[in-house]
Amino acid sequence: MTTLNDIQTEADVAYFLERFYERVRQDSDLGHIFDGVAQVNWPTHMPRIIAFWSTILLGTNTYGGNPMRPHFELAMKTSFTPAHFDQWLAYFQQTLTENFAGPLADEALVRAQGIAAVMQSRLYQMGLLVIE
Repeated sequence: MTTLNDIQTEADVAYFLERFYERVRQDSDLGHIFDGVAQVNWPTHMPRIIAFWSTILLGTNTYGGNPMRPHFELAMKTSFTPAHFDQWLAYFQQTLTENFAGPLADEALVRAQGIAAVMQSRLYQMGLLVIE
């Protein structure tokens, strides 16, 4: 059995996120949102996502921006449900626990859960979260 290391560097963050978003993009529902509706330019967007998570986990302060605004704009183009957030979190946790273990990996999961909760709450308040 291989012992997993904790997230320690921006390269670790990038490694995790690249694998995570590969999974997300292969999901029929989530992939459609990212690639079909949002038409994410991954070579441009991935460094921003890495900077966001590196800032949160490593304190690099390399991210500047408002991560919520584009997600709210996207929610005006397509329906979001709690199931979308549950699936996103499931892939996040699966990818994280397959590759890393330790306090920063734990922190990443807690932060992702918090981000998903806040985003769902705000979308619900705006009438943009479809409750099934």
